[in-house]
Amino acid sequence: MTQAASQRAYHHGNLRAELLEQAVEQLRSTPAEQLSLRAVARALGVSQTAPYRHFSDKEALLAAIATRGYRELLEQLATARDAGGDSAAQQLRLVARAYVDFAGRQEQLFKLMFGPLVQPGDDYPELREVSRETLLLVQAILQHGMHSGEFEEQDIIYLANASWAGIHGVATLRVDTPGLYSKHIDLLRQIDVAVNAFINGIRRRDT
Repeated sequence: MTQAASQRAYHHGNLRAELLEQAVEQLRSTPAEQLSLRAVARALGVSQTAPYRHFSDKEALLAAIATRGYRELLEQLATARDAGGDSAAQQLRLVARAYVDFAGRQEQLFKLMFGPLVQPGDDYPELREVSRETLLLVQAILQHGMHSGEFEEQDIIYLANASWAGIHGVATLRVDTPGLYSKHIDLLRQIDVAVNAFINGIRRRDT
């Protein structure tokens, strides 16, 4: 984008979207710690002060990126859930695969979303809400499994946290130690083993 085009976009109120898009693109190859508002502005050909009209500081930009990431993740998890039909167990398997796939395709974004730089807090209500929605999606699947008789009745909050912790561990290993899955372990099999172990632990057993 030329400087003139960028200035026109800014004039029409689109600079925030352009800045966010550029930052997401840079994040594909640059760790979040190394992103800067100035570099993003320079890439768009706008002044170094222009981004501060839309983001108070770098943390605000990172929070906006993380919010966008959670929305993308939530959409993919919902699609995976819907593909699982009426079986809560199958929904969990497909959601787990979608979660790990997202982590593998968006490594730096995944690290930002779940890392220490930006955490959902009072300063970023949109980020807090959309991150909560991803956990609520898992809770709803587990609740469905309890109502349908697939799973034993348990405390839904703790159960959802346990299921998330297990698959998040697989996703984190994929991001941090990619050689493990590319050389030694079949990734999809590992996901299914992890999810099936969890499902077997909560499956309803008729007495």
